[in-house]
Amino acid sequence: MTDTAAQRPVLEPAAQSFVEATANPPYLFDLGLVDGRKAVDEVQSGDIVKPVVDEEWITVEGGPTGSVRARIVRPTGVGGALPVILYIHGAGWVFGNAHTHDRLVRELAVGAQAVVVFPEYDLSPEVRYPVAIEQNFAVARWVVEEGASKGLDGSR
Repeated sequence: MTDTAAQRPVLEPAAQSFVEATANPPYLFDLGLVDGRKAVDEVQSGDIVKPVVDEEWITVEGGPTGSVRARIVRPTGVGGALPVILYIHGAGWVFGNAHTHDRLVRELAVGAQAVVVFPEYDLSPEVRYPVAIEQNFAVARWVVEEGASKGLDGSR
């Protein structure tokens, strides 16, 4: 098939709308730190349906800053030890947080019938490499060593 239109990716309507809305300047990297973070937060602030989950915030001791907060998201009403998804968001270590990834981690937990652990690591440029990586490692270590106390199966 040589028709380039037939080879173009097909997106869900909401994803296509997002692509179109962000296709022209100003781009995120042009906005600067404060306005960029505000824009990322606002994109996720609309009134949307999110899966219902059970959630808990914990503080994990360790890492270069002494501790790091993490959000534990589990499918509602699902007991027992569940496999774990350690979700470390990207965005260049500069943008993103539990709010900006709320819907995604909820959908992952419900769809995979797993617990999602979301480290709320410190962002750059306020902190520099390797702080965020070491904070995430502290949370990963906690999952394996102490996660069973919260119903996490750190071996899966």
